[in-house]
Amino acid sequence: MSNPSPEQVTKALIQAITEERKAQGLTYEQLADRAGVHRTTIALWEREERTPTIQLALQLASALNVPLSLLLARCEAACQTGQSLVSLTHRRLLTEHFRNENKLRELTGITHQTVRGAIEDCYQTLDLIDSELAKRESPLVSELVELANLSSMIRNLLAAGLVEHSGGAYSRNTPHTYPDLLSQRAGFGGIEVNTALERNKPKAHLPKPGMHLTFRYVLCDHEGCFTRGKENRGKTAHFWEVKVGELSENDYDLSNTEGDSGKTAVVKTTVLRAMTLIYFDPRLLPYASSSDAPYRGFN
Repeated sequence: MSNPSPEQVTKALIQAITEERKAQGLTYEQLADRAGVHRTTIALWEREERTPTIQLALQLASALNVPLSLLLARCEAACQTGQSLVSLTHRRLLTEHFRNENKLRELTGITHQTVRGAIEDCYQTLDLIDSELAKRESPLVSELVELANLSSMIRNLLAAGLVEHSGGAYSRNTPHTYPDLLSQRAGFGGIEVNTALERNKPKAHLPKPGMHLTFRYVLCDHEGCFTRGKENRGKTAHFWEVKVGELSENDYDLSNTEGDSGKTAVVKTTVLRAMTLIYFDPRLLPYASSSDAPYRGFN
């Protein structure tokens, strides 16, 4: 498999940034103002009448809040495979999907921006992995690992991102040690980070009392669309719900589940329902409707 030429990658990069500009609803003037360049420069670049410099590409990527390294990796993969990969725009987090920031601050000391940063970092890392796999004409990461392992991978990426964007409020605990995040500020305890696919409830081998941040996700198709049903699962993870709350040992159901090692502690439905909603994307709801039991996540 031959490497794409610089011209091919450049053309793909122009297209990627153009699509991202349009997806964000930005005009030439608005993007130029963000990037600190003249609007005609962007127009000439998008019409392929001028070859972009590395400096200009860096400025535009930064203005769009997308790492240039990620764009280049995805463009190279697309050139090699002849297939476009999932656009970054399909996984944009909308401000109107965040809520209850005061409660989040009260319970954890972090903000919506911390949660947003953690999710965006997670998406970018998964995109980079998928880009490298695509170069080798390999299935994407969600196809290579069991779903339980995918959830575990996502959980660790989120934990790292929460620390990175917490402004020093939290640090990572040692691997496989509870809780995942250790507070560095007085008045707050640690945080356990949980992930679960679709309507599944977070689970562990033992109850873990304390503050919890729970992220639930779905697997979308190439266009970022979600269709309910296991047979319709796509290949890319998109978060549909984030909740926060303090759990006790009594908030878990304990059982011996076939296929699990030892006992399994699953967060009770009523407890998960009562946790405070921090992020919710109604487009990705894995229930038939928002009124379906047991989901009542609009608190």
